[in-house]
Amino acid sequence: MNRALLITLFCGLTTTAAATAEPPEIVQRSIEFHGGLLYTASTASFDICSRSGCFAVTSTMEGGLFTHTVQEAQGERQRWVRTTNDSVEVREFGRPLDVAPDQQQAWRDWVMQRVYFALLPFRLADPSVLYQDLGPTDWQGRALHRVHVTFETGSSTDASDEYMYWFDPESARLEQFAYTYVNTNGTRGLRFRRLHNYRRIGGILLFDQENLGRDDHSLPLVEVTAETVAERLRPVSQVRLEDPRITPLSATP
Repeated sequence: MNRALLITLFCGLTTTAAATAEPPEIVQRSIEFHGGLLYTASTASFDICSRSGCFAVTSTMEGGLFTHTVQEAQGERQRWVRTTNDSVEVREFGRPLDVAPDQQQAWRDWVMQRVYFALLPFRLADPSVLYQDLGPTDWQGRALHRVHVTFETGSSTDASDEYMYWFDPESARLEQFAYTYVNTNGTRGLRFRRLHNYRRIGGILLFDQENLGRDDHSLPLVEVTAETVAERLRPVSQVRLEDPRITPLSATP
């Protein structure tokens, strides 16, 4: 069967699946393709850089245990934040800050903003994720498998955001994603990330991201297509992973 016919058949299908906490098969395959069990038995370190500057990230996962450390050192800001399953530590200019219980989630979210996107699609296995498998769709003559993601209420301060992920249906490689966010004025903006510069480091597939978007709510997430991206989104930034290293825990002294 030729590729054009496959795309026609795929895109003629409709999906009415309700949101579920069980990851769709395409998400499970994607996590396996990008690194699988290596994600939960290694330390990843890298600088993640965009127009907002560079942040030094170290993320260690050991089964269900994690330690994420993000260090920011640019301009007048000197900040170090470490989060684990049950603790939050913050230092500014080398001095520890007292973190009240009601402030911990905000700091966890600040760290995850630097960790989450860099370690996709593994983060799609987080327990707070709800999935809606929308099946194949056409993207400039190519069939991509689309999955809509939301989060359980209260799981973070950004739990109202929603995401769309597009996967290659054959390899299950994550190709691109989009998400909404809430502006300071209360309106919803949108970002679209196109992945490129894939490279496998220590067995985990990493990538850089071309970031496009608009800072209003005029383009709903469900209307993100190749045409609306080209016509209605503007370049925002390039997100780069610099000096990435993956160290298996068995090799860690």
